[in-house]
Amino acid sequence: MFIPYNRIAEMLRLLAIFVFCTFIFYCIISYLNDAIRPAQPYKEPQGKAVKVMNDVPSLKKTYQEMKQRLFAFYWYGE
Repeated sequence: MFIPYNRIAEMLRLLAIFVFCTFIFYCIISYLNDAIRPAQPYKEPQGKAVKVMNDVPSLKKTYQEMKQRLFAFYWYGE
């Protein structure tokens, strides 16, 4: 029985190169993601910016409260 060892070695080499390139690409994408993402996305805005939404622990809101918050968002937001 003939076993093509050079063909198997070539496939393993190709697989190793693919895994290595995938890992390098993943590291580059992760680095760019960390560099672009803001450090604290939920902090208070500075300058003339206005924070419209407020963290409220209660999820039971009336229609009027939700309407008022939406109106404030459209009134002050862009």
